[in-house]
Amino acid sequence: MKTVCSTISKKLGRYGIIVSLIAVIMLFTSALAGCSAGVGADVASPSQEGSSANTFGIAVAPLYDENTVASLYEQTIPAVVEIETVRQIDQDISGPFQFQVLTPEQRGQGSGFFIDGDGHILTNNHVVESAKTVKVVLHNGEELDAKVVGTDPQNDMALLEVNAGETGKITFLPMGNSDDIRPGQMAVAMGSPYGLEGSITVGIVSGLGRSLPSDSSRTIVDVIQTDAAINPGNSGGPLLNSKGEVIGINTAIEANASSIGFAIPINMAKLQLPALLRGGELKSPWLGIEATAVDSELASKLGLPVDSGVYIINVVKGSPAEKAGLVKSALDSQGEPTGGGDVITAVDDMPVTKVEDLLSYFNRKQPGDKVSLSVYRGYNQIMVPVELGEWGVVTEQ
Repeated sequence: MKTVCSTISKKLGRYGIIVSLIAVIMLFTSALAGCSAGVGADVASPSQEGSSANTFGIAVAPLYDENTVASLYEQTIPAVVEIETVRQIDQDISGPFQFQVLTPEQRGQGSGFFIDGDGHILTNNHVVESAKTVKVVLHNGEELDAKVVGTDPQNDMALLEVNAGETGKITFLPMGNSDDIRPGQMAVAMGSPYGLEGSITVGIVSGLGRSLPSDSSRTIVDVIQTDAAINPGNSGGPLLNSKGEVIGINTAIEANASSIGFAIPINMAKLQLPALLRGGELKSPWLGIEATAVDSELASKLGLPVDSGVYIINVVKGSPAEKAGLVKSALDSQGEPTGGGDVITAVDDMPVTKVEDLLSYFNRKQPGDKVSLSVYRGYNQIMVPVELGEWGVVTEQ
């Protein structure tokens, strides 16, 4: 189970009952196990222990240089902020005496980071979603009111803004290139886990190309996996490389595992930043299919003409896919595909081998954009034009 890493507490009306974070802490217990073994005095610096070569002829060096990490922290921590939110929703109660009740005040906490000198801050959408008020706490303890400028719920990103004139010179973080990172590279997570402002953990990039579901159920693709400790409250904070460049936005952890965290790639934020700056909620494009990757086993089972591509299991009613005439698979009594579905092998001449390839391409598009799908229908290869719709919106035909 993937769990987002913001924290929430509730104050229940006049009774003053505080709902503690015990449940949240219990949920994350497995993810916290063994996280303390990251930075320590026992790790040798280059001056303490020389390099050698392993059996592959690769130079062996210490995990990191302590002075480098300490300097990186000192230079970047002023750009990292703690975000405090308050949510409160009036609820209508139906009945003969219709009235409103004030739901419990809900306080949340997460992290973020400055991306420019104008007071813009990147964070996760789930950190600020439905917030009545948003406050930013700087590393020096200064508190500033913030407004939500733009949100991208499907990719769990949000852009905040504070009045730059209310504080001194803003330190902001440069954005790196998340397409260039490799497993094994250093990864540094910054933020305020459990409200512990100014925290740093060090690990590596332990995987690339992962997927996460967003709150809207749309899959977030190209996610970075790291073993740098990420905990509740880290959400929205930066994941840095050894140069101090942001390579990801800390977002979630695998609650049933130890030291498996996830960050949205910074290139996704760079792609969507112009739209976020314009303000409002970003609308993601969609096709409207349920599908699975084709491999040799599936191709043999269903008698497909290709052993690579995306096989359509279902087509959502009222979706762009239905309007374009894409064909879904027949299913057996257990809901398993039995054949007859279209196989998508490319979009606008770009080969696709899994559903995430389609999503990555669509992330560069807008609702209303037109794409061309290369499709195998039986043994016939055809081109199917599709006008992408707005995520989740279905229309009557």
